[in-house]
Amino acid sequence: MPSAISISPDVKESLLSKDFESLTNIDEVREYLRLIDEEETRIDTCLDTMLSQEQDLDSSLSILASLGPRLNQLKSNSTRVIDTVDKTSRLAEVISDKVRQLDQEQSRAREAIKYVEDVQELKYCVASLQDAMSKKQYDEAAVLLQRASKIDTAILNGSLAEFTVSTSENPDHPAKTLADAKANLFEIFSRKFDDAVAQRNQADITRYFKLFPLINCQTEGLDKYSRFVCNIIKARCQDEIQSGLIAAPTYFADALTRLFENIAVIIDQHQPLVEAHYGKGKMLRVIQRLQEESDVQSVIILDRFLQTRRLESKLVEIQVLLIAMMRNNTTYTLNRPGTPTGTSPGQSTESTNPLVEHRQLDANLFELSLICQRSVLFNSFINERANDEMEILESDDNEKEMVMKGKDSRYYGSNGLLLSSGLTKRVRELMNSYLVIDEYLLKKSIDKAMKLDDYDPTTSQTSTCVDDVFFILKTVINRCISTYEPEVVGSTVRTTLKTLEVGYINQFQQKMSTVFTAYDTTGRNAERAIEMAKISYMVILNNLDVSTEYTHRLVKEVQPSITTGIWLNEENDVEKTMGYIKDFEEVANKFRQLLQNGLDQLLNQILKPRIRPLFQDAYREVKYVLEEEEYNEADIEERFVKRFRRGFENLIGIYRRTLTDNNFSTLMGLILEALTSQWERIVFQTRFNQYGALRFDKDLRSVIHYLSTLTEWLSRDRFTRLNQMSTLLNFEEPSEIYDFWGQKAGPVSWRLTVTEVKKILALRLDFDAEEVANLLPKKTIYRPNSINVPVHAPEVPEVPEFFEYDYVEIRGNFLFDREEEAEMLEKYLEQLQRWIYLNNFRPLYCLKDNHITPFFYQQSIKRISQKILLELFSADRDTRLKELLRNLRCNSDQAEVRLTAKSIVVIILTYFGGSYGIAQYTLFIS
Repeated sequence: MPSAISISPDVKESLLSKDFESLTNIDEVREYLRLIDEEETRIDTCLDTMLSQEQDLDSSLSILASLGPRLNQLKSNSTRVIDTVDKTSRLAEVISDKVRQLDQEQSRAREAIKYVEDVQELKYCVASLQDAMSKKQYDEAAVLLQRASKIDTAILNGSLAEFTVSTSENPDHPAKTLADAKANLFEIFSRKFDDAVAQRNQADITRYFKLFPLINCQTEGLDKYSRFVCNIIKARCQDEIQSGLIAAPTYFADALTRLFENIAVIIDQHQPLVEAHYGKGKMLRVIQRLQEESDVQSVIILDRFLQTRRLESKLVEIQVLLIAMMRNNTTYTLNRPGTPTGTSPGQSTESTNPLVEHRQLDANLFELSLICQRSVLFNSFINERANDEMEILESDDNEKEMVMKGKDSRYYGSNGLLLSSGLTKRVRELMNSYLVIDEYLLKKSIDKAMKLDDYDPTTSQTSTCVDDVFFILKTVINRCISTYEPEVVGSTVRTTLKTLEVGYINQFQQKMSTVFTAYDTTGRNAERAIEMAKISYMVILNNLDVSTEYTHRLVKEVQPSITTGIWLNEENDVEKTMGYIKDFEEVANKFRQLLQNGLDQLLNQILKPRIRPLFQDAYREVKYVLEEEEYNEADIEERFVKRFRRGFENLIGIYRRTLTDNNFSTLMGLILEALTSQWERIVFQTRFNQYGALRFDKDLRSVIHYLSTLTEWLSRDRFTRLNQMSTLLNFEEPSEIYDFWGQKAGPVSWRLTVTEVKKILALRLDFDAEEVANLLPKKTIYRPNSINVPVHAPEVPEVPEFFEYDYVEIRGNFLFDREEEAEMLEKYLEQLQRWIYLNNFRPLYCLKDNHITPFFYQQSIKRISQKILLELFSADRDTRLKELLRNLRCNSDQAEVRLTAKSIVVIILTYFGGSYGIAQYTLFIS
């Protein structure tokens, strides 16, 4: 069946124009017939609507008919208004043309009058200028020349001016006449200015200085004035050198300071005069000339300084002595009270050489530091003033070009001053000499302090060299900072660090390695010699401890001097200098490292071998299998505690008296680690009953209390294992372990393994051995701050000991820090591999969505575990281990396998965690 035809409204409007005879389809004919009927209906409706509005239309037409006469009248009136406006418009155009012509003629008349007036002004200026010059009225002549120079050049070079201004007396062109007058006036002003300078006539100097800008000779006038003020500086500098007391220790630094002060005063005093007559920013020209003069005069002073102080000769001698010091680097010995010190022949010869006399060299260094400091301050001042002037000139290129006239821009900076002045170059050369002298004096001073080192136990816990050396360091660092030159500070710090390492740290290190061989321990006074060797060794440790503290204090104390100093480039220079000073932290780390090595050596070689005899003596005739009467007797006598205290006092007495508080606290920590380890071994070899366990608990508490009185802070954590042993030994029956273990442990963090717990309980003679052996069938490992995960596994034959435990832990931090732990990890990885092949369905627990969820191994776990083991055994094991925890992905459709593969790493790391453990839980969540 054909579809109905859809006709748009536009098609309906054109129905009457349709050629209906062309229609051949009956459906189309019917459709168009229907549309025509609808259109007819619509038209009929419209006609009915219009006929219903006939009365309204008639009333509207009658109203329009009544308005006709009025509209005719308005039409005639508007026509008249249009005619009037048209006539007025034509009249206004005629009038505006006339006015425009009058304005144009008026402007031409004004231009003509102005032209004539300018020519008259020029004629008057030329005539009056000649008259004033003939009468030597130079001020008036300069003003007239300035007035003439303001006239337009077109008028000055025009024909009217040539014919009007020129006279029989002045037949030249007006432009030539003015140029000749300018040249004559400039020559006169220059001569008069020079005469006034020679006569020191301040009034005439100021008078003629003000006239140069009137004749458009600003640059020349500024140069004349600059030479005048530079001559003042030169004269004062010469008077200073001729009349000064050269023998004064800081004479040349003071002379240089007065030179800079004179320049600064001249800039401050003369800047208002220059700005008043030449304009703002023009003082830069004078500052440039003053900088050049300061270079000349400062070089003269510094040359005289080199000659008078014989600095070059001193440098030659110092270089020779430095080479000799490098060849004959000697160690020092710690002098006991009353022991005289010897002097080598070379030292005697050196002390008689006046060129390298230490006090004189120290005075030279101080004067050099002052010279550098004052130079930096002067450069900062003059650069700041130049920057201010250049900021004003930046807005006017013509003024800037006038000030920089005759200057090669390649050698001048953005502020208009020389990029590298003679003063700066010469001071840098002098500071190289400063560094050489400072290095020599530093090495000699430290060497002397080490040779004169002495120890007096009644005054200090350290020898004298520590205070002497760090006083020297503080003096050297403060002096180099006072130069306000970052490069000087950097070089001094590097030299100081090198000298400290060679002449201070290495001396301590050598002494520590030879201190016990320096005393005769085989003779009659062997015991006294050993005690003196111990004291000498401990004094060195004290020196290292205090040196570390002094180094940090030195860095902290010099920082205010850096931040409050006046640096040339303040922000960058302060940052660089702070970086140099913080290099002293490296020395502090070396002190600390050497100190730790020394304490470890003291413990291992002297103290640790005496701990076992200490316990042997304390436990002599002491037992922990006691009857009630024996217990009461032991409670009264406390033989173990008294012997232990007496023996421990003898052991640490000399160290407590001699070592610093920090060293003694550190040493006590090391001793307690060795002591608790030895005590634990003794406990494992001792038998107990109930009374004996009580006695052991009292002995343990008494010892802990006694040890806590020896130091301000005692880490009771070291006795945790012993306390837990005491707790186990004091059980009424072995089954009490279930009240303290596993989920009932509460806040208790057990440090003992299951095997150790059973061993401790087995030490009780009154406990049934079979009952103890059957305790804790599901063995556990519990470590502090851990999440305990129960694992219930079926019995599997030949399971390595590592996998007997049914609790594993998930901890933070997983970096290796002990090589033996890494080796142990490799050994147990091999056990893990063997176990995996024996147990295909061993369940493990992982953290997923913050819940502990069990997963079971699949057969493919063999392949996955082999891949993990190969990765762990690679050369870069630590890096690969981290990557495994973050990026391990296995080719499997089961998410459980991915989690289980990572669980292998979790178990390995958590069990052998020790101090490294495993990364955060989220790292191994899929």
